[in-house]
Amino acid sequence: MKIVPSLMGSTHLTAADWVALLESLLRKEVVPLLDKRGAADSTLHATLSQQKRGGDLFVISLRLSLPGKKIVVVQGQGSDPRQAATQAVERLFRETKRHFDRLSGQHQYKRKARRQLLKQLKAKIDALPEALNTEGKAGIEPLLERLEAAARRELAYLRAVGDLPMDYPTVQDVVDEAVAAARVSWVSGRDEDAVYRQLLKNLFKAIDREVAASRVYQQSDPLDAPAPADAMQQAESMVEEEIYEYYQPDEELSLADVLPAEAFDPAASEPSQAEIDGASEQTFAFEVFKDLPVGWRRSLLLAGLDAMNAAAIAEILDTTEESAQQWVMQASSFVHARLADAGVIGTEAGQVSVFAVLRALR
Repeated sequence: MKIVPSLMGSTHLTAADWVALLESLLRKEVVPLLDKRGAADSTLHATLSQQKRGGDLFVISLRLSLPGKKIVVVQGQGSDPRQAATQAVERLFRETKRHFDRLSGQHQYKRKARRQLLKQLKAKIDALPEALNTEGKAGIEPLLERLEAAARRELAYLRAVGDLPMDYPTVQDVVDEAVAAARVSWVSGRDEDAVYRQLLKNLFKAIDREVAASRVYQQSDPLDAPAPADAMQQAESMVEEEIYEYYQPDEELSLADVLPAEAFDPAASEPSQAEIDGASEQTFAFEVFKDLPVGWRRSLLLAGLDAMNAAAIAEILDTTEESAQQWVMQASSFVHARLADAGVIGTEAGQVSVFAVLRALR
């Protein structure tokens, strides 16, 4: 966890003392919870102020950004910094746990809904003529590896910006849905490229539905606002705390999932300085790509990694050919400018090769 400290008014603590105090309290419950839920890199903004009116009173405001685009804001008060911090951290733990519990419950509901959807699609597949069913299965099978790679890439970007939690949906979840939808609407005689475009279209739609369902928006109170009543303390005496079963991810996505396979050599043991520099540049390139609007990023990657033209991209993304062409150009210009500013590539004008960007080659 990264702590961003702030001191207001005349307090006897230094910024380092303030951070050390928080760390000693957070490591008991909050840090283990964040580690367990894959949110160890969360940023905590912590403000300590001392009010003189009515006697010395220390007020602490904590603001923690969590997966699911959630911001938890809590406050604590006390006659000394430790007392105020202890109260604030206890509230922070409860609100953070409540958020993760809610996400866990949502995931259980969404997994049940997904099973029902796949069951309905399977029933439609079984109702197809046997010859058409066999043809669809045979036509899709050779494309599964490419489709899974595209799914990993897309999920990695969306998780990196907080649009999806780390553990749901899995690659297999969205691939299964895309494949089932393609088999239901199978049309005989299509070539492999047309089938792959349909699979990608289904894949993006499945992922977009998950993003829409996972969005959690919260209006946060200003840090200097009065501390809200702790409703959790009132509720604990009336209701029994629910216990949720945490879902553990069955896979981990990394930078390797969004880069061309040939950019990595797992067998290499002692990387050269050039390889170390290249890995650093690749990481920066990933950071640039994840900042692109979704349509721009998908268009640019389809153009570069899959060598698709504007017509094919428009078909997959349900847009016009003109829009697809503009998205590729706009995304290319943005990526080129950001990487040129960072000195990763040269400043010469021209179309940016997506492969060159991903490998962060000069």
